Amino acid sequence: MKHAALALILLCSITLVSCTRQQRQLQDVAKVDDQTLTLETIYRQLDTTNGISEMQVRMFARQWVNSELLFQEAKRLGLDNSDAVRKNLEDARRQLTINALLEKEIFNDTPQSVSKEEVAIYFRNHQEEFVLRNDIVYISLAVFSSREPAVAFREAALEGDGWDAAVAALQDPKNTSTSLITKTDSVFYTQATLFPSKLWKVASALGTDEVSFPVRTSAGYFVLLSLGSYSHGAVPPVEFVARAIRGRLVMQKRQQRFAEYVDALRKKHTVEINLSGTSTDHDSLSQIGE
Repeated sequence: MKHAALALILLCSITLVSCTRQQRQLQDVAKVDDQTLTLETIYRQLDTTNGISEMQVRMFARQWVNSELLFQEAKRLGLDNSDAVRKNLEDARRQLTINALLEKEIFNDTPQSVSKEEVAIYFRNHQEEFVLRNDIVYISLAVFSSREPAVAFREAALEGDGWDAAVAALQDPKNTSTSLITKTDSVFYTQATLFPSKLWKVASALGTDEVSFPVRTSAGYFVLLSLGSYSHGAVPPVEFVARAIRGRLVMQKRQQRFAEYVDALRKKHTVEINLSGTSTDHDSLSQIGE
């Protein structure tokens, strides 16, 4: 009985060690001397949204091995303790610390929202900056897998309560035979961004609020609603540049917050800028500022 118990304990121990080794072998992707690259590390480093392929793992492991070999050789030569490396490390630590402060006090503390009124005011005061370099069309579109439902949709948009009502009818859960592939609502396009390319000729020829006949393409049958078109050299509607304006205004708010923050810090410290003995002619100061 005692021998049987001992044998059972020994078997369990062997099995446990074997399993541990197998888990380690499954996780260890590459080794250089005593340094190990695990699959867990690779998963942390790569975008795993759509999974990771074996090819990605192989490429990552190969790059890691090369990097580790070079790093170990640099350490063997004592380069990790060189003045140049130490200075670069200190500069990097300094900049990372500053970046963390800016993230906390400037970026996270600055309002990210911009009101429609702010966008409208900026647009009104800077219209000359947004003059179009290309023709654009402002359209909604619906794409169908066959011609018949595309024709029926166009008729519904013309004869019923308009485009929006026709789209709503397509999206009704009870409607299971629409053949609708996709749709977009109120989007600006240039000739370069409207695909398939044959749609541009149709879209640019439509009058405002006009609905096109179904356009046959390799991607399906397109029905377009024109919400307007604008030629190069004209000022576009504010909707076309609203996103860019919001980006500018958020940046301005961050810059203002940065200036206020640095000014408050300046008042807490003794700051001196001594240019004595430095040439103050215009050309020299220009070079210093560059």
